[in-house]
Amino acid sequence: MLRLLYVSLFGLSLASCDKPDTSDARHGDETRSASASPTRHTIREEEPDTQKNLQERITIAERLDPAEREKELAAIAWDAIETNQEVAHQAFEKLTPDSPEKIRLIQHYAMLLASQNIDEAIEWARTLESEKEIAAALSQIAVSLAETDPPRAANLLVDSEIPGREFDVAIVQVIQRWAAKSPSEAADWVAMFSPSEARKAGVTVIAERWLPQNAPEAFRWLENIKDPELRKETARAMEGIILQQPQETRDEWLQHANPQILIELDQQREQALKDVGNNIPHPEN
Repeated sequence: MLRLLYVSLFGLSLASCDKPDTSDARHGDETRSASASPTRHTIREEEPDTQKNLQERITIAERLDPAEREKELAAIAWDAIETNQEVAHQAFEKLTPDSPEKIRLIQHYAMLLASQNIDEAIEWARTLESEKEIAAALSQIAVSLAETDPPRAANLLVDSEIPGREFDVAIVQVIQRWAAKSPSEAADWVAMFSPSEARKAGVTVIAERWLPQNAPEAFRWLENIKDPELRKETARAMEGIILQQPQETRDEWLQHANPQILIELDQQREQALKDVGNNIPHPEN
């Protein structure tokens, strides 16, 4: 059942993506009109030369060197979608597992399926061929889910044990969306992380969202952190965000910090300067 769902929706996923060197508007109009115009659809089906050409392209593509093979098979999938979804799927199936072209198509498909049914999207993702493909799909699903249900999106990433960089990139995107809606909830969740690059990135994203929204609450967040290392990370992240603001904004935010917080921020200035580099605005003359 799941396999049939994958095949039937694969074509739709390609139609929703940006085809290289193709007008989006033209393809959008043709896709919408295909079901509304039986005559046009019949004409498309009566193009045997086009269908034969697509099959021949697959045969030729398989003889190319690996890099060109991947590009051509992906191009065939794009070109076939409006005329022959079976050929499009055949080209997709022949792409090398974990190849950039296949990962790109998987990500777009995951995004589409997530917009329709999250549970089916997750189930489909777990059927993919490799850990990298599964990670690519689940990361995209989590980011899509974060628009409406950030806590579930965050837990999906953790429970799925997505490896390495895929996890770090996705978790930052999820936290960005979560912190925009509820920075306190996002902060509570990130506080449960073990020390890691993901945690550092998470607290930076939260500070970046929370300080402009509500500086007094953001400083209370820092004040209430008990873990010494997490507290230092958060102070460093906050100081980096503060340093990148115009002086007027810095002064407005810092008036809400108590003396102890001001000391902790100052202690992290040297490290924060390394983080932000040349992004500090110069005082106006």
